Amino acid sequence: MEDYKRWVDENIRLIILKDLADPKLEGSTNTFLLQKRLECFNYRKSRDYIRNQLLWLEREVGAVQTRDEGTETSAIITRAGRDHVERRCYLTGVQHPGDPE
Repeated sequence: MEDYKRWVDENIRLIILKDLADPKLEGSTNTFLLQKRLECFNYRKSRDYIRNQLLWLEREVGAVQTRDEGTETSAIITRAGRDHVERRCYLTGVQHPGDPE
């Protein structure tokens, strides 16, 4: 069960980074928008869970920078996060791009 939970967390982190790397979003998003995006992949996660994933991406691998805005947490992608999505380097704890989502 722990392997599955780790796989889900790593997959969600990749989805978050890919979403942030989308040119239409200009490199930033927030927990509300990410919650709606994750539902497209059948992940029904709380905003608190998503916030914790954003904080993990910031603290553990430097893939995003976060900022609290009222009840939401927003994030912008960093060079490290973009490099992961574009396959220039791989971040530990984030599913590799090209792996099944």
